[in-house]
Amino acid sequence: LKAQDSYDLIKSDPNSIIIDGKINNEEWKNAKLVDLNLEIEPGYNTKSKLKTTGYITYSDNYLFIAFYAYGNPKNIRSAIRQRDDYGMWNDDVVLIRFDTYRDARNNILLASNPFGSQYDVKGLDGLTDEDRYDGSFNINYESAGTILEDGYNVEMKIPFSSLPFPNETNQKWNFNMFRKYFDENSNEIQLSNESRDRDNPCEVCQVTKLLILNNINIEKKIELLPYISGNLVGDYENNTNRIKYSKPSVNAGIGLNLDITKNTSLEVTINPDFSQVEADVTQIDINSAYALLYPEKRPFFNRGSDLVKFSDGAFYSRSINNPIFSSKLLSQGKNTRVFFLSALDKNSPYQIAGDDRSYLGQGNKSLVNVFRYQRILKNNNKIGLFSSSRYYKDGGYGNLFGIDGLFQLSKIWKLSFELFKNFNEEPINNWIESDDKFNDKTVNLDGEKFNGDAVYFKLLRNTEHWISMIEYKNLSPGYRTDVGFVVKNDRRWLTLVQGYKNIINKKNIQSYGLGFKGDFLYNFNNELKVISLDIISEAKTIGNTDISYTYDLDIFKNYEGKDYKMMPKNDIDIRSRATEIFSFFSKLSLGKDIAYNEENPKIGKELTFYTMLSFQINDNFNVTPSIRYSRLKEIETNKNYFKGYIARISGKYQFTKSISFRVISEYNEFQKKLLIQPLFKWNPNPFTIFYIGGNQNALREEINNEFGSLYMDNSQFFIKFQYQITI
Repeated sequence: LKAQDSYDLIKSDPNSIIIDGKINNEEWKNAKLVDLNLEIEPGYNTKSKLKTTGYITYSDNYLFIAFYAYGNPKNIRSAIRQRDDYGMWNDDVVLIRFDTYRDARNNILLASNPFGSQYDVKGLDGLTDEDRYDGSFNINYESAGTILEDGYNVEMKIPFSSLPFPNETNQKWNFNMFRKYFDENSNEIQLSNESRDRDNPCEVCQVTKLLILNNINIEKKIELLPYISGNLVGDYENNTNRIKYSKPSVNAGIGLNLDITKNTSLEVTINPDFSQVEADVTQIDINSAYALLYPEKRPFFNRGSDLVKFSDGAFYSRSINNPIFSSKLLSQGKNTRVFFLSALDKNSPYQIAGDDRSYLGQGNKSLVNVFRYQRILKNNNKIGLFSSSRYYKDGGYGNLFGIDGLFQLSKIWKLSFELFKNFNEEPINNWIESDDKFNDKTVNLDGEKFNGDAVYFKLLRNTEHWISMIEYKNLSPGYRTDVGFVVKNDRRWLTLVQGYKNIINKKNIQSYGLGFKGDFLYNFNNELKVISLDIISEAKTIGNTDISYTYDLDIFKNYEGKDYKMMPKNDIDIRSRATEIFSFFSKLSLGKDIAYNEENPKIGKELTFYTMLSFQINDNFNVTPSIRYSRLKEIETNKNYFKGYIARISGKYQFTKSISFRVISEYNEFQKKLLIQPLFKWNPNPFTIFYIGGNQNALREEINNEFGSLYMDNSQFFIKFQYQITI
């Protein structure tokens, strides 16, 4: 290695470095200095225009990181944010990446804005932009930041006990330091301490600077996570025209996270509280024939979740709905990773995938087991095994077995595959009632046995300017995933993608791209179901604005035995982060679509619109209104199949990085329902939390098929205190 590629660190006294966001030369005298002297975007490994210096030192138990980011403080974008607030990516940001196993299995990214607000994420070796980051990843570390006359400082203190790495006192890690800022034209500029190869799509493979740490302590931690919560629920009574509250309910439970070795941990929860603080953003499902997917936000399930991510949807943690007990074993060695989860679920969702629609019911208790093994091979290749099972209390089961792999054929070629086989016996129950059939089986739950399989194959070529992809999916009619989220089967699906992209770094246009995507879909009776063509164009222009336009033409579609032809649609997306105060995202879709849920489905004229505005009033206060509108009209009569909107506004005041108060209000015109959700929250680290808040739900009164004034339909107040104890 060249001298500038290797950093043999010198230890510092941990008591001498105060994490206050102000770099003191005496405190950091033993630190190795790292120069972030390269602009990697929009410039291509050109000399950076602003100076940035990184500092790295360590003690027996901690890694210390600092950044001195120079620049005009008037141009610095920042706000006080709670940890993992996605709005932080509208700010100036510094971050450090670690590849602690030096095999590109993943990267750990720890980021901060100039106020020291944190964002931690795990970088993955994904084939596309959508699967390259795991935002659910959390570790416990300190950070602080201060804006100065010539820029800003950020300091971090990272416990070795929070990071995964080989079980040795002498460590060699790969690392990279990064800075993002905005120039006078609001264009986003990215700096790094090492060059970026745009012909190499594997970002986690390009973290190559060597960090040497000797004689560190290997600590095995024990974490306890007790909680207590209270809940008060009231429902509207017609007799009194008032809300009647039930008796307050009090709940308590505990979680244990035990490091068996440095690389293996066991997590156990008894009577866990998996409630979410933040209400899901409501999706419009009035014209959907399939169940909708919502993201996982519960901390227990997010730890190690990157190991059970599949393009197939073979595992979906929200299918474990309300567990009485759950345990999880995570282990990773120099070339292996293991995940094992077991849970006893009180309320089990039961989902059946279909050709033209999915079916969803609510089941009773079930026992869930999930096992995952991954082997890390040479040259960043991976192969893995997966199995899941769900056994229902009153009979019936679903077992799934699979094998998958990811192979780096060359710097620009990648191949991935997933193969699954399921064996099922239906419970005998009324959770789902339907006269539909698949093959010679009924959708009704009448104890039938069946099996199915799925094949996923993807070949990708990615260079600086060109991306080419071939993807094939094969899902048999009997394919099910009882602990997953697969809503479509009975399909053989071929997708072809070809795209061109170019970063030209001009004043008015920084980058642009063109491409197409073709989809061809048959069912297992060799009947044509879909021929679709997308023509895509996109550009990054002035004011840090991304614009994309897609012409989506469904040349042919068969739905429930009926053929539909030539259904064009125009999609326009605009995302702008022009100023520190204001940003927005807007999406417009105009064209033709099928009225799926009509008794006699026909093609209609569709208009959907979504826009979200974000106003950063000051360093503490943010207001975010949004609206989703959807309408489908009959072509002949111009009458509406459906028409409505969901309006939402969120206001948040962030007192400090850990203390906030926010109010969410949402009106759903489709359901004639108003939701108001206030919440006070103290969240000093990823796992300690105190919150108190409520949900107030109102409905519009219906009289003689007319909707009148609102009345309170449901009221809820809740409180929770959860505290992490580390031994």
